[in-house]
Amino acid sequence: MLAAIGAVSLKRWYHGPEFFWRAGKALRQAKGDPLCLHAEVFSHEGAYFSLSVWHDVEAMLTFAQSNPHRGVMQAAPRLTNTYHFRHFACIAIPTRDQALTIWMNGSTAPE
Repeated sequence: MLAAIGAVSLKRWYHGPEFFWRAGKALRQAKGDPLCLHAEVFSHEGAYFSLSVWHDVEAMLTFAQSNPHRGVMQAAPRLTNTYHFRHFACIAIPTRDQALTIWMNGSTAPE
């Protein structure tokens, strides 16, 4: 399995409706994908995080390159400050805390 976690913050408060509309469509897309084992969006310390777990790297890349996810990524530079994304192998779905630790520290595996 492959997990992905990343974060954004809005550049301006009025970008919220468009960003959340686009992100919501991508979240529904991920949750509807049979190769997506977990997908969620949550806030933490002023940023919005996405956490997803995929069957394999090919499944994640197929999702990332298709719409509506591609549309979110194309609009992100205009709407958000994008922070780094991390990808890591996992044998179980990580908790938010485990994924945040990896995101913050650059570790490659949950503790």
